[in-house]
Amino acid sequence: MRTKILMLSYNISNLKRNRRGSHKGLTLVELMIAITISSAVVAGAYNLFIVERRSYSLQDDLAQMYQTMRSSEQTMVREIRMAGYKLKDITIWSDVPGTGFADGEKEDVEEAAPSAFTFTADVDSDGVMETVRYFLRNNELVRQLWRWNTTNNSWRSGGGARSMAENMEDLHMSYLILADNDGIDNDLDDDGDSIADELGEMLLTDLATKTERRYLRAVRLTMTIKTARPDNHYTHPIHGDHYRRITLSTTITPRNLGL
Repeated sequence: MRTKILMLSYNISNLKRNRRGSHKGLTLVELMIAITISSAVVAGAYNLFIVERRSYSLQDDLAQMYQTMRSSEQTMVREIRMAGYKLKDITIWSDVPGTGFADGEKEDVEEAAPSAFTFTADVDSDGVMETVRYFLRNNELVRQLWRWNTTNNSWRSGGGARSMAENMEDLHMSYLILADNDGIDNDLDDDGDSIADELGEMLLTDLATKTERRYLRAVRLTMTIKTARPDNHYTHPIHGDHYRRITLSTTITPRNLGL
């Protein structure tokens, strides 16, 4: 009986020692290692998040830039091709009064300047004649519209000047005139083909006079747009800043000029 009591006491003592041993905590070194590993994992995840976010923002800015450029270019090409299109039974003698291009006479092409082009046409085929002006203002591509009022025979605003595209850094237009170095409407044949050179040659200018505008046959359009936000990981090779840019050039041939 006494032997059983001693064995039971021994087993209880061993059990208590084992329980005390099973609750042994982490050492300071182990804790420091765990914190270091956890910090490295968190830092890596954070850096990955920052890289992914930067990449997403950049792609979003580039997509918006390309979309804005293409949309603006398509609208300008579509409408400038209509320059000179006239409606039957509607006679317009005057241009839009109070504007920088006004001289009192209505023309198919009212203005052909390096950064502004103004023309008349029924651009949206709604049976109403319009005067349309494209120009650059404070890094914005602007479209201004006037509509002809047949009731009182006058021009009225078609909504004012509206921004088509922001961050448009440059807008440049040049014009192909049916002429040669000897001028317009001459009978000189300086290329030996027995044909007056105006019939086959084009003179390029970025500021067409009133007379030259009557012989305008094509518009060369060049636009440069930049992203809305800088990319600090990119430096432009020419401008030296952190904005990405694209430049688009196209030649537009109005189908109704010279008819």
